[in-house]
Amino acid sequence: MISLRNHVKNGKMHYVVFCFVFLCGMATSLAIYLEERKHVYSDQKAVGEHFTEKLNDSLTQYITGVSIAAALIESSKGEVTAGYFSRFAQRVITTQGINLYFAQYVPASKKSEYEMQKRILLGNYNFRIYPDGDRSEYMPLTLGYPDKFTYGYDILSSQYRNLSSVIQARNSSSVTLSEPTFSPFSDASLSAEADTFIIRKPIYLSVDARSYKLTDDIGFHGIIGAFFKVDSLFKEVNSLVRHDFYYRLADVSSDSMLWFVDTAEPSSWEGVNFDTHYLSIAGRKWRIDTRYTENIMTRIHWFLVIAPLFVFGFFALFLAYYSRKLSLTYFSMLDSINKRIEIDELTGLLSRYQIQLELNELIVSCQEKDKQLAALILDLDHFKTINDAFGHELGDKLLVNVSKRLASILPDDAVIGYLGGDAFLVLLVQSDDQGVPVLDVFAKDLIQKVSQSYFVDGLTLDIGCSIGVAMYPEFGTDAVTLIKNADMAVYQAKTAGRATYHFYDGDMGRRFARNVRIETRLRLALQSGNLELHFQPKVDLTTERCVGMEALLRWNDEELGMVSPAEFVPIAEQTGIILPLGDWVFEQAFRHILEWQAQGITVPPIAINCSAAQLKRIDFLPKLLALLDKYQVDPSLLEIEVTESILIEDAERCAELLRQLSRLGMKLAIDDFGTGYSSLGYLKDLPFHYVKIDQVFIRNIIEDKKHAALTHAIISLSHDLGLKVIAEGITDIHQLIMLQDFGCDIGQGYLFSKALGANSMGSDPMIVALNEQGSED
Repeated sequence: MISLRNHVKNGKMHYVVFCFVFLCGMATSLAIYLEERKHVYSDQKAVGEHFTEKLNDSLTQYITGVSIAAALIESSKGEVTAGYFSRFAQRVITTQGINLYFAQYVPASKKSEYEMQKRILLGNYNFRIYPDGDRSEYMPLTLGYPDKFTYGYDILSSQYRNLSSVIQARNSSSVTLSEPTFSPFSDASLSAEADTFIIRKPIYLSVDARSYKLTDDIGFHGIIGAFFKVDSLFKEVNSLVRHDFYYRLADVSSDSMLWFVDTAEPSSWEGVNFDTHYLSIAGRKWRIDTRYTENIMTRIHWFLVIAPLFVFGFFALFLAYYSRKLSLTYFSMLDSINKRIEIDELTGLLSRYQIQLELNELIVSCQEKDKQLAALILDLDHFKTINDAFGHELGDKLLVNVSKRLASILPDDAVIGYLGGDAFLVLLVQSDDQGVPVLDVFAKDLIQKVSQSYFVDGLTLDIGCSIGVAMYPEFGTDAVTLIKNADMAVYQAKTAGRATYHFYDGDMGRRFARNVRIETRLRLALQSGNLELHFQPKVDLTTERCVGMEALLRWNDEELGMVSPAEFVPIAEQTGIILPLGDWVFEQAFRHILEWQAQGITVPPIAINCSAAQLKRIDFLPKLLALLDKYQVDPSLLEIEVTESILIEDAERCAELLRQLSRLGMKLAIDDFGTGYSSLGYLKDLPFHYVKIDQVFIRNIIEDKKHAALTHAIISLSHDLGLKVIAEGITDIHQLIMLQDFGCDIGQGYLFSKALGANSMGSDPMIVALNEQGSED
């Protein structure tokens, strides 16, 4: 202090203060500049990644349309009329500017027969395959959408400029994407540049269809193709992304680099920072360069960069002239900062940091006085819905109103804090005559009062809450543990249906620990192949013969032992493991089908249960089609079981997906019917084939007349709607007799057979009987 006074007296203090504070301002400006520059570069990169992602999505949709059209021709064994093809293409190809065609393989020996057939079907008696000339094989245009093609043009002719690409696509086993080329069926001389892409997929017919169809020796039946212009593709993509950036694209599939799109002058890419992304799809690899249209330096908020220089400069002058008041100003600033740390600015309640300090102090006090302490986490129900519907500004105002209500209804000795998001923490020290029953009543009353309506910006909003409670010292002796355990309890309350409360107990902690262990071991099991698929027969209740099997996942872990699907599947759904797990189940099922067929076993349809998370994926159908193509599995051997929850969550998209699956020849079933929403509209409007009654009804069907009545009603209603009914969980003969009396079609359960390992299929009596029946037929 004496030194400070001496500097003031000697007239040097203001120089020291000014230089120090101004240097702080320069350092702050530099830090802000670097952060602003980093943010602009990061934003530019994110825009490019978003553009690449949308471009990939659009191309994937095109390829999916081609794959679905190919599946149509394959599943119909080649018998598709021009009118049906056009109507089907209208439903599949929803983007403007795409042209879909099918070129059919015709050997030389069948040329005259093919031309005569087309003259009759098209009503054009001048129809012929052209260009003229004798060739060993032909591939004339047979179907098209939109119908703008000259049918009969042979794309295996040496005069066709894309002949080499056609031969390459024919020899490929999957979808191929061309390099930029000319429109395939127009005069190339009319176009100055290659501005078209072509997607092609070869079509092979099954062995039983080759004898009377136009195929080569290995079943090749033709090529399904789609072509679109570069402008059409990028018109669609640009509508989904921001427009203040340049991009250029090159095909880098080979050693050479072919640039085919550039929205800027070539010189605009020299000496500037741009981002490069790569996209691999259908056998082609593209390089995508993106950058903002403006210079990076123009996008920096220079006011933010320069402002600290002025602020700190002014502050430095102020301090230099009023250095005697430095200490007062310093302590005033500290007080302001401390208040901001202690009190949440939005709600006016204690901040997360401060209430944790308060909790630690209360724990020490309760320990000295031998008292109990209750930590309650109050979490608003469906707050995100209000935020999404009305915006975050209104959501913040609702949080302020909730905070005020909490302050008004809680006891004076309660400590209230805001944890962030839509969560609050309430601390209550229990008196000697209080206990859990009193807290039970308190929690109910608190939920009721918080859940009353709020009037915000002219809107009446209703929002509930869930409460989790953890008690000191039984379930936590420090702030971190108590808050963590109360958070577990509130999660349990939300799982139980929200608008309720839950007290943490020791079992809950052990369950959470086990869930974490199951998640870790399940990821490891998926990587190391420690999972198995078992198959439970489904039996026709009239003939008592096997008519199908359900694929059931089994997991015997070396540390956890046998883990039930009822335990690990919900954890897989919560953690996202269900997605790779679902892919694994489909692939394993297809592998087993091929193995059984190689052993001469007649394989009945296999039912696979799909979770809501799987069906919501945009690539679910393309992945499934790729697996069917990879393993050459007939789609009619596949049954998809879905629960009613996915129909509620995303009804429109799910309905379209189910219709596509049904058109491909797969059977569809509603699983666990009767335990969910049981909406009759789904049975009426969607292409389901089966209704599967949950085993909870079958288990008590003999003892409980209500279960029997509901089961009978479901069977009768389903039959009236033309659906078959599957009853699962049949364990004794009395259940079987009652279900037969009700007219139930199919059953499964331990009465017939347990779930069998893949290696047991050849020796199982029901499968043996199925194969014997097939031999007789």
